Amino acid sequence: MKRFALLGEPLGHSLSPLLHKAIYRQLEIDDASYRTVELAEDRLKAFFSGFRVGGFDGVNVTVPHKANVIPLLDEVDPKAQLLNAVNTVHRIDNRLIGHNTDLLGFAYSLSSNEVSIAGGEFAIIGAGGSAQAVGAVFAEGEAKQVSILNRTPERAETLKRLIQEVNPAVKVELVDAQGLAKRAKYLDCVVNTTSVGMAPNSKETPLESAICEQLFSPETVAFDLVYNPLKTAFLAAAEKQGAPTINGLQMLVAQAVHSVEIWMGGNIVAHVDMNSLVRDLEKAIK
Repeated sequence: MKRFALLGEPLGHSLSPLLHKAIYRQLEIDDASYRTVELAEDRLKAFFSGFRVGGFDGVNVTVPHKANVIPLLDEVDPKAQLLNAVNTVHRIDNRLIGHNTDLLGFAYSLSSNEVSIAGGEFAIIGAGGSAQAVGAVFAEGEAKQVSILNRTPERAETLKRLIQEVNPAVKVELVDAQGLAKRAKYLDCVVNTTSVGMAPNSKETPLESAICEQLFSPETVAFDLVYNPLKTAFLAAAEKQGAPTINGLQMLVAQAVHSVEIWMGGNIVAHVDMNSLVRDLEKAIK
């Protein structure tokens, strides 16, 4: 029996066990289990000592441990190193190897919704770990310009440096809400990478309604990495202006499938019905 788990704190409302079990069913894998393991930071070292000698075959890592686990690993792939964030760890013999599949998940969701990056202009709300994955995808995809809106200028500057390290040709601007609204007619997509609007605080939004009215139109996609609720207040405000909307569910599914591919090997992505997995999770959330 192969054993996998999600590490983080807290994990009470995580959909990952449901999602991974659905992936295993599709692949007809009956010798794998997946569960959550809530861990405080001071327990990580002891957990990874057991993991290394066979406690688990692989783990996913979520907040607040994506950076904390890195010193406990033997190897980290270049993209995870760049982001200073690991969300997937694979044990091979007694070696622990870290990866980041958030980039693949975000890129998959953009592609599935026919949002092309090359030569486009994008905006990122927030500058945390998820924002870094989003920024790296925009940079790799050769976006023309990225605007960053974040309360803390220092973190916004860190995200700007990361984007330009990946692709120096991308123009990056730090803006406030009014400055972002002024770019409205040029923007192809605005991405909320913060947790604002996540259940149970589903009435909250990262942008005031007046800014949303200026910012969105049928030509500007609103993308919220939050997936519970399925339609956040941010997406609802954008939809009122005729904007196409995307929630974070496809990204969640795709990053999980890529994690399973790392653990199991082979071209698993090609053998999974992503849309069916999304529908399963939609039912669970509703």
